[in-house]
Amino acid sequence: MPQPHATIIGAGIVGVSSAAFLQRAGYRVTLIDRLPPGEGCSFGNAGGLAFAEIVPPIHPRILLKIPGWLMDPLGPLTIRWSYLPKALPWFLAAGRNALPARVAAITEARANLALRVVADFETLLRDAGSTDLLKYEDTLRLYDNEQQFAAEANERAVKKTYGYEMKRLSGGECRELEPALSPHIHCGTFHGGWYFVTDPERTVKTIAEHVVRQGGEIIADDVVRIAREGTTAKTLVLKSGRNIALDKLVICGGAYSHLLARQLGEKVLLEAERGYHMVLPNSGVKLSRSITYASTPGAATPMDMGLRLAGSDEFAGLEAEPNWARADALWKIFKKILPTLNEPDSATTRWMGRRPGTPDSLPVIGPSKTVSNVWYGFGHSHMGLTWGPTTGRLISELMTGTRSNIDLAPFRVDRF
Repeated sequence: MPQPHATIIGAGIVGVSSAAFLQRAGYRVTLIDRLPPGEGCSFGNAGGLAFAEIVPPIHPRILLKIPGWLMDPLGPLTIRWSYLPKALPWFLAAGRNALPARVAAITEARANLALRVVADFETLLRDAGSTDLLKYEDTLRLYDNEQQFAAEANERAVKKTYGYEMKRLSGGECRELEPALSPHIHCGTFHGGWYFVTDPERTVKTIAEHVVRQGGEIIADDVVRIAREGTTAKTLVLKSGRNIALDKLVICGGAYSHLLARQLGEKVLLEAERGYHMVLPNSGVKLSRSITYASTPGAATPMDMGLRLAGSDEFAGLEAEPNWARADALWKIFKKILPTLNEPDSATTRWMGRRPGTPDSLPVIGPSKTVSNVWYGFGHSHMGLTWGPTTGRLISELMTGTRSNIDLAPFRVDRF
């Protein structure tokens, strides 16, 4: 019997994880991406394995904040108004998913997806010989006052029911852990499960390098078209003019994935949630863990290349030019709680990436409903690094007929 072969579109954390787990299951694999592994959206995140983040980002309390955020062009959530007509169906669906019953169902699905996050990550890093990249220090969440802390009581209670305890610390205890913190911090909590990697790009690259050592192939090219015969995907047509014959196809193309799914007759509500980061090699701040701030979404993470400030959600489509003022705004936010934070200098770098977000904050994981030999793994929004290895394992299990440890129905492609 010939060895099965999987072609995987996308060499971010989801794509390389899928390749690695499929190799472990006996597949020969080929990865295709116009960028080298880890240089797309996987490059620029906050580095978090945020497995305790089971409550969806849009829920009734946050829904009330969104109008105010949208009025601030440099706020945590913004939309370029010329893009609103195109994004409106996504936002309407997100509003429906913020109703209490939907939030409860989405929370359950996210909690199930989180069950083996650390174990799946450890499997791939151990195979790649790069376990040193993962730091087992829980992220610290910081509050300016008691009102901020009280406002998140419901989210803490929900997380506790799933086993994620957010232990409270006084402001003084926070500063004992992290002396760089402002004396004005009122209190803090541990997230209950949010580790980090010290270099997201290198994390993806080391897994990809192991895939190549095991016989995998990486092709630097862009997929233009998926050619079909009936209900079978037969050939990929690449921008270079090359054609790739298909056995099995896995689409992990990030924010571009819905365009490929559309070629197969499947409609997916997917938007590019554009995120920004700033890296300060000369930050003047030492942290032993990642921190988040209740005042605004985002995280500051100590990484090998410097202190990374990451966050922001901008809806402007796939092709709009970056608004670098949004990256600079991150410095102003974290300066409030890290008073010795140095100003950006000539060594400071800024980045913008396109997170693939669905309106229910759940990824698409599973088989195509229109084509017999295609599987999907995309739409992870802010949770790509966290859920990437687990998505790769689940795709491998689906393709080999292995029973999964969770119900995959909430992640099906035809739910939109």
